[in-house]
Amino acid sequence: MLLGTELLDCSHMEAEINYCQSKHKKIILSMGGATPAYGVGSIKEGEDLADELWNTFAGGKNSQYRPFGSASIDGFDLDIENGEKAGYAAFVHKMRKNYETDLSKTYYIAAAPQCPFPDYFVGDALNEAWFDFVMIQFYNNYCNVVNTAAFNYDEWDTWAKTRSINKNVRLFVGIPGSPSAAGRGYVPYPQLVTTIKPLQSKDTFGGIMVWDASQAYGNTQDVLPDYANGITRLIKG
Repeated sequence: MLLGTELLDCSHMEAEINYCQSKHKKIILSMGGATPAYGVGSIKEGEDLADELWNTFAGGKNSQYRPFGSASIDGFDLDIENGEKAGYAAFVHKMRKNYETDLSKTYYIAAAPQCPFPDYFVGDALNEAWFDFVMIQFYNNYCNVVNTAAFNYDEWDTWAKTRSINKNVRLFVGIPGSPSAAGRGYVPYPQLVTTIKPLQSKDTFGGIMVWDASQAYGNTQDVLPDYANGITRLIKG
């Protein structure tokens, strides 16, 4: 633990983050998830959280607590699945103002909503703030990829074109990396190919998000050498 906080000392990751960034890989810190209660209930809470995270993990210089040492991540992802939600648009607005203070590189804001539209927790923020990409969880919900009749990428596509503040926002199809990675929604590789191919011609399509990488690399049941490499071939042709 870092003295005076509940933050882990992950300073060993400083060199690893810098190495990945030297290979043009973006490091995005995801907030939230399916954990016990949390939330941002007001504009002030959202703005204060943006400042705290900027100073702790990104380009801010004022925090004495830096779990990743001097390494600066490339952005933040809102994977909000419970709790208060009123302050997330304010969080994004303030974080983008912080981004403007460091022009040495490009920073990003992402979200990982559930596929039912609109998402209950981040739907308002998605409509009110600028997001660079949205990684939609098409699993653990009725609108998963396997349930072809309910798979609702087109509904998100319409939102991206008509309602999103950023008209160049990119949508990622979120899938489990293996049958054990999620409660439901695993997509056998042949079905994944037939689903993704038509989407690749859409202007909004950004790629595939996988939960999680370790599961995808360990999954050899549908494609060899593994599911992760199969996804790479599918996306990169």
